[in-house]
Amino acid sequence: MQLDHASGAAYTTPSPRQEANFGQMGVISQMIQTTSEQVHSVLADQVTPLRLAGHLSVLMIAAIVLILSQITIPEWELSLEPTPAADSAVMLAGAAQDSGRRIGVAEFGDGSLKPNITLVDTKKPSVVTQEASGAGEEVLYYNVKPGDTVLAIAEKFGLQPETLMWSNSLIEQNPDRLSIGDQLRILPVNGVLHVVKRGDTLSSIAEKYEANMQDIVAYAANEMTDADAALAIGKEIVVPGGTKPFVATSVGASTAYSVQRPSGALAGSGNFSWPTAGYVSQGYWGGHPAVDIAGWLGAPVTAADAGYVVLAGGGWNSGYGNYVIVDHGNGFSTLYAHLNSVFVTPGETVSRGQQVGTMGNTGNSTGPHLHFEIRYDGVSYNPSGYLK
Repeated sequence: MQLDHASGAAYTTPSPRQEANFGQMGVISQMIQTTSEQVHSVLADQVTPLRLAGHLSVLMIAAIVLILSQITIPEWELSLEPTPAADSAVMLAGAAQDSGRRIGVAEFGDGSLKPNITLVDTKKPSVVTQEASGAGEEVLYYNVKPGDTVLAIAEKFGLQPETLMWSNSLIEQNPDRLSIGDQLRILPVNGVLHVVKRGDTLSSIAEKYEANMQDIVAYAANEMTDADAALAIGKEIVVPGGTKPFVATSVGASTAYSVQRPSGALAGSGNFSWPTAGYVSQGYWGGHPAVDIAGWLGAPVTAADAGYVVLAGGGWNSGYGNYVIVDHGNGFSTLYAHLNSVFVTPGETVSRGQQVGTMGNTGNSTGPHLHFEIRYDGVSYNPSGYLK
């Protein structure tokens, strides 16, 4: 305590220590405020998770672009097959009478080995040892795929369809016995593949197949030094230009049917309409006395002319599946095979264009199609010469 002599009042003088403490508290407060401002500034500038994810995405895209820029992309060549010319086609009628559906098919003569239309398959055969051009002298092998026909396979390898028949026992008597997954021998030339049996001589082989003996010897793959060379039993010999006698096959029962002509049955006119819609996948040739019309499963199949049903059966039927035979009462009869459904019964009268069933894939078949035959007195004729 101090005494003021002038006023007589007493007062206390603040100590220097307390003044120093107040100064330190101010400094600390200022430091806290500065630190808070700095923390706030840092937090305000901090990259948020969303912004961080955006930056990472940009970096990843840039890395992918950089990697792809170093990859060389292969070049592909695509080819398109031309469609048949319009002026070389005839019109294919639809299944229903009034449907008016049409499809162009190229014409061919009775003696031709060409089909009306064949789909062009640019892919290589699934099991071959060489190119399908026929180059080379080794026997090739081919696995049958959906939609294949003997005629189409033969054309792919530049061969006559008879050559395929004579080289493969499973289809030799009937090319319609072709099934998906079958493995076919493919000769490099037209001719016959002969398996040597006991007693065979080169002369007897040449005579059997009406071929030239020297052509057999000259064929390098036969590995023969001369015409007198010994033949090993079981050896396969290619006979270039060789042929076999053809034995015509018939579908189902004989032409002597048990069904009698019903009274009032319609007689055919001799003019036949196309029995279904689609395209001709296999035409008429020596081993195939019919036309195959490919289409969709369940497509309507109609009678090509008026007549009465003599056969309508289901089951295997020697590989032809469900089928119908119509007698037209004028010497002609028509056969419809591989049907999915049969709509008629034996003895029933049908008119031209009346539905007899639907297109199917029954029996031995590589895809939905109609096997259609026209016969006269039991002999098969090329349907292309009759269909209108």
